[in-house]
Amino acid sequence: MKNQLKSSLLFFAAAFLLFFSSCEKEPAPAPAADEATIEKAKESLLSQQLILSSFHIAQRGAEHANGIVDGGAVESRSDTCGDVTVTPPDPLVFPKVITVDFGAGCTDADGKVKSGKVVMTVGAFWEPNAGITVAYDNYSEDGVKIEGQFIFTNLSTPSAAILSITAQDIRLTDPNNYTFSFSGNQTYTQAAGHPTWWNWHDDVYHVTGNIFSSLTNGETVDWLIQTPLEKANACNYVSKGTGILDINGLPVIVDYGNGACDNQGTFTINGQVYPFWM
Repeated sequence: MKNQLKSSLLFFAAAFLLFFSSCEKEPAPAPAADEATIEKAKESLLSQQLILSSFHIAQRGAEHANGIVDGGAVESRSDTCGDVTVTPPDPLVFPKVITVDFGAGCTDADGKVKSGKVVMTVGAFWEPNAGITVAYDNYSEDGVKIEGQFIFTNLSTPSAAILSITAQDIRLTDPNNYTFSFSGNQTYTQAAGHPTWWNWHDDVYHVTGNIFSSLTNGETVDWLIQTPLEKANACNYVSKGTGILDINGLPVIVDYGNGACDNQGTFTINGQVYPFWM
């Protein structure tokens, strides 16, 4: 009887510990105020994602303008959704107008369904301070219409590609007619892949700068990168870096992770950490 009671107590204790530990693993729901802040933070980071998208489109335009793609040097890059035209076709004449026509819609390498046109005016971009202007013609990503333009300026050195990117009056409108707008300036500095200029896949960039956004509800957000964001051409996501979103005076710390290529990050609000997905 004594041994049976002892066994029963041990079983009860083990069951209690198992229950308690399983309860601890279940995250507590975020307070309503934090949930609202998380939604605003996610919305404001759309600006960062769109700048990344415009950067890859500008890279693609520059390669076509320079005849690199036709020469087969970077043919293996995978973001080939959409038809590209170059005007004028003469490789020695600049500026050129590069149009990427996504038609009624196609899924690009980054997983986004793109439709409409992206129109780029490309200068002799290998020269100092040469530029690329990226504008939109009835263009949408995942059903969200995008307007405005990005201006890319070449600040490169002999050892690294450096591009300054200015976002001018970018406006996003979703199918429900909600709007989100932003302006800002960021710098992309090549951190890896410069010696192998023909290999697009081994390029890695560090991103610095700031963005000022106006959310759909009229609230304002300042996004300031603290430690450079790391973006590899071979990865569809920012894999590393931190910054602060100032949402009407409330600081939200954004951490993109430890360098792994995934779509995860964290927000820290008043000391509480919450995961988010890009």
